[in-house]
Amino acid sequence: MMCNPGALMTLLRQFSRNTTGTIAVTFALSVLSLLVAAGCAVDYVRWQMAQTELQAIADAAALSAGASNENNTKKFRQIAANFVDENKVKITSQNVETTAFDYDPDTETVSLTLEGDIQTSLMGLVGITEMATAASSTVKVRGTPPVEAVLVLDTTYSMVGSKIASLKDAAKSLVKTVLKNPQARVGIVPFGSYVNVGVSRRDDPGFDVPADSSAKSQSCSTSYPNAKNCKKKTTTSTCTSTKDGITTTYSCNKTETTCESWGEPVKSCRTVTSKITFYGCVGSRSEKYRPVLSSITNTYPGMMNTTCADEILDLSSQVGAAVSKIETLSVNGETYLPGGITWGWNMLTPDAPLTSALSNATLQAKGGKKVLIIMTDGSNTLVPTSVDASGHGPMTSGPYKNTPYANTLTTQLCENVKADNIDVYTVLYDVADIAVEKILRDCASAASKSFVAKSASELIAAFDSIARQLAMVRIVE
Repeated sequence: MMCNPGALMTLLRQFSRNTTGTIAVTFALSVLSLLVAAGCAVDYVRWQMAQTELQAIADAAALSAGASNENNTKKFRQIAANFVDENKVKITSQNVETTAFDYDPDTETVSLTLEGDIQTSLMGLVGITEMATAASSTVKVRGTPPVEAVLVLDTTYSMVGSKIASLKDAAKSLVKTVLKNPQARVGIVPFGSYVNVGVSRRDDPGFDVPADSSAKSQSCSTSYPNAKNCKKKTTTSTCTSTKDGITTTYSCNKTETTCESWGEPVKSCRTVTSKITFYGCVGSRSEKYRPVLSSITNTYPGMMNTTCADEILDLSSQVGAAVSKIETLSVNGETYLPGGITWGWNMLTPDAPLTSALSNATLQAKGGKKVLIIMTDGSNTLVPTSVDASGHGPMTSGPYKNTPYANTLTTQLCENVKADNIDVYTVLYDVADIAVEKILRDCASAASKSFVAKSASELIAAFDSIARQLAMVRIVE
């Protein structure tokens, strides 16, 4: 027997108004009525909770099917059914079944209905043993607006080992999900001490790159061929090395040579040819142009004889190209966040030096959006070496050594990127710098769009959460 809470409460109200019969019968029936009412109230609360749980499962199952980007009813139904089977054991409702499922290609929606029941407690005294539960959900799965998303990825020395491996897994999963939308495009900006725009862009508008060249010079050395009774002594000591803010200690050897007499020194020289080559790395423009994207006449300087992060991948809808770029990422250099953010912003802007992006007006007319995803594991360890166009060096010298210049510039860039109608996500991977953590949390467009990861699994979960948000599947009923 099933319990209808509303109907039962109506019946009890009617009974309470009946004044016929003896007092004893009235009292007995009143007690029974109170017991039934109390039992139904308790079970009604449990039923409401079960309804809420079942609705959540229905919504999530429909979203799971919609986010898969499949294109036929059978595949959608199987994805939803698998989700329900995996999660129905966690809820109050029992005997949960999918009683209706439909994919409508005209409205581009997936709809499903789940039905189940709960076992009653006190209502069993009057033969009411079950209460029915049901939930329905409809999800829009097609016609998703276009998205342009750029991943700004920290590939500095501190990311070596398991960190870069987990970043690759997380980033590949994200681009595969986002690019299921045929109107989506993804770009990759690896960054370290510099950003690598590629040698092929050296002559493009917006860059100031000298031609490769060579120079001849004399290299001289002094030797002591007539030295006598020489001895070498090797001592072992402890040395330290600091890269990207990470100090490591290691054993090192020092060899010292002593001679009874050195004899006359002999100097020898030779002509050497030094090559001056551009490998694709670009530095910072003059100070007033660093927080903004301005005319290409304010050029980015090419850094000669400098190696840096892997070359950027401009916006692409090709899954293979994005995945290949991520798989080949390697660690290099130290952390300079403004460089990565600047080139992520450049990539989302249709004006030179990168011109693949749609304009904001065009994208918004299609219901789309631009997204910048910034991931880092460390602090800014570099600053520009001059107020003019320059390279980047340590904070121990130059015009910015006594100011938190790189952090201030990071904040300015974040605010200007968001003002340019770009949605910003930030992912902090094991960041120990409290100042940088606050900067990047504030950099995100909303608190829900900033993620902190302390492990590889948390990093992957953060990227997966962003990917689901960018999939743009939504509940419509």
